[in-house]
Amino acid sequence: MTVDVDLADSRLYASEEPERIWQDLRRAGGPVRADEGYWVLTRYAHVESVFRRTAAFSSEKGMQLGADRTSAAMAAEAAAGKMLIVSDGAAHSEIRKAIGAAFTPKMIRRLTESTLAIARDLVESAATGEPVDFVAEVSAPLPATVICDLLGVPAADRAWISRVTQTAFGDPDETEQVVAHAELFDYCDRLVRMKRDEPDDDVATALATATLGGQPMSQEVAVLNCHGLISGGNETTRHAGSFAALSTLTWPEQWELLRAGEVAVDHAAEEILRLSSPANHVMRMAVLDHEIGGETIRAGELVTLWLGSANRDEEVFEEPDSLRFARRPNRHLTFGLGVHFCLGAFLARLEVRSLISALAGFSVELVGEPDRLVSNVLRGYSRVPVILTRR
Repeated sequence: MTVDVDLADSRLYASEEPERIWQDLRRAGGPVRADEGYWVLTRYAHVESVFRRTAAFSSEKGMQLGADRTSAAMAAEAAAGKMLIVSDGAAHSEIRKAIGAAFTPKMIRRLTESTLAIARDLVESAATGEPVDFVAEVSAPLPATVICDLLGVPAADRAWISRVTQTAFGDPDETEQVVAHAELFDYCDRLVRMKRDEPDDDVATALATATLGGQPMSQEVAVLNCHGLISGGNETTRHAGSFAALSTLTWPEQWELLRAGEVAVDHAAEEILRLSSPANHVMRMAVLDHEIGGETIRAGELVTLWLGSANRDEEVFEEPDSLRFARRPNRHLTFGLGVHFCLGAFLARLEVRSLISALAGFSVELVGEPDRLVSNVLRGYSRVPVILTRR
């Protein structure tokens, strides 16, 4: 069987069509081929198999489908072995260790307290009784503010960072996104240089002072991973948070259970993360022949793992298209598995939990049609017009 739609076409994701396509592909039973030549994996067991077989599948040829495959491959080659998400083996372990060293118990305690306060302030400020865009006013500023704290961005720069990240990771003109990312790379370069001279208790300092292979981490590697942290730190919460706001309307009974204390905020957050699945897909290249679901994936072939589909697999999740805050166990694949398990998962979970806690005290009224994000990489919303009122 082959896929008869172009899954790399970002316009496809401006609708609810992808979930129906994934359901049809899961019914096929095994991996299927896209007309463009790559493999499409939509079943939970098959996606899990690739995540766990790190020796057979590499991240260094790129993590995502691109409309321009040549440009995407060149970008991946330039960052391979230098940036956490497109590195394998010893390089991946060393970069991960360098970044992870900054997540001290002291920092985690500080972030836990500040993130809840930030979420509450943003929701309170948006509850004006007038229509607001929940993405622009709440779910985008929250991770942008937290990642600034994590990286040690000076207070004077944080409003600018928040504006630029909303352009870089939002849904504007493509040219605007390219310019915004270039500005972020330039800022990361300056931030890392500053942290070499003025170290502090933050992740940018950890990158600026890290070693790789017994040598100081290069400026290029530090900057690439600083930008990577800003990217990863913005994506999950921006889209899971907007989904959470909309879920108060779609599944109000679940929120009543939460408000009554009958389900835990932690469990509610995991279910929001499962059903929203902000990371649409990730990609790997087979470096060894490997059999999955009755198909042989040959060395050199690209494999795409559709996380939103795996998280709705009927063989793993009962009533997979429904939000159930009490769902246990909830072994979703939103953050991946194995050595490439998302380094920022704890931060995304903290942000989503904080936002759910803040939203529980408010009612949400939808005052316009939400706009889906036009992206094959991320699944979420670019605009969610609502009125927030205190309950």
